[in-house]
Amino acid sequence: MFHIIVNPVAGKGRTMLYMPALMDKFNELELKCEIHITTKTREAYHMAKECTTPDCEGIIGIGGDGTIQEIVAGMVDAYPHRQHIPVPLGILPGGSGNDFIMTLEGDKKAAKQKFGKDRVSIVCDFAEKVANRSVRTIDVITANGEAYLNIGNIGIDARIVHSAADLKAKLGGQAYMASVYKNIMKHENISLDILMNGKTLTGKYTLVAVCNGEYYGGGLRIAPPAKIDDGKITVCTVDGLKRTKLGVLFPSLIIEQHVKLKEINFTECEDLTISLPHEEILCLDGNLYPTTGDITFKILPKVLDVFV
Repeated sequence: MFHIIVNPVAGKGRTMLYMPALMDKFNELELKCEIHITTKTREAYHMAKECTTPDCEGIIGIGGDGTIQEIVAGMVDAYPHRQHIPVPLGILPGGSGNDFIMTLEGDKKAAKQKFGKDRVSIVCDFAEKVANRSVRTIDVITANGEAYLNIGNIGIDARIVHSAADLKAKLGGQAYMASVYKNIMKHENISLDILMNGKTLTGKYTLVAVCNGEYYGGGLRIAPPAKIDDGKITVCTVDGLKRTKLGVLFPSLIIEQHVKLKEINFTECEDLTISLPHEEILCLDGNLYPTTGDITFKILPKVLDVFV
């Protein structure tokens, strides 16, 4: 039995448009499934945790990166000893960003080619991969025990996501750009202590991204060195920038030239702890968690099988 967890509001409701073709294809392939539709935040976590049992053939998430983060957290917590999870995960991206799938498929172009087709073709390809049990074993990261697949971040990028959520009801599609402007205008760097690889880095930072995947923010390739199956965390730190230079950071991200900025550094590790001086927004794959004190990140190597 497969368990399909659907976020019906992801991608402005387009996730539900997948369902008729997906059910037809599952019936054709004689794949038994049970459908679970979320109605509120964190419900996907509880559904996934309950369904991740030895007799489950797979969990399939239909939604954006935030929905998948909740599902992965539930699957990991179903096996609290952080062992390899005997239940594979399928991802049918239906959100606005769908960043993790870009890394999983190889790059942004490959993901767009695969998931830019008509819905029936997308669903048929996906269901056949599930039926063939074609999987790739990948790493997962935890932040204070909360598992995520892609990127955890604090700093101006997390603040932008937080402000955009508040502005969305009023500004709609313009909320993100309005939030970028708002946060640049009032930007203050964060004083942080970062302990990794036996050394403590102390300084002011514009942002810190703790990465398993390469992309975030709807296709910004923040961490080109990151690999999802190397047993390592890739940490991207951006040293404290003045407001005037923030105007360079975001355009350079778009054209993947940020790696040339002297303020940006990449470090690999298996765990790290970031000490916050006050409450900050921790963003895990687009989900927001107000956090104080220490955040400890750990890699869980080769813990999850993903249908590919």
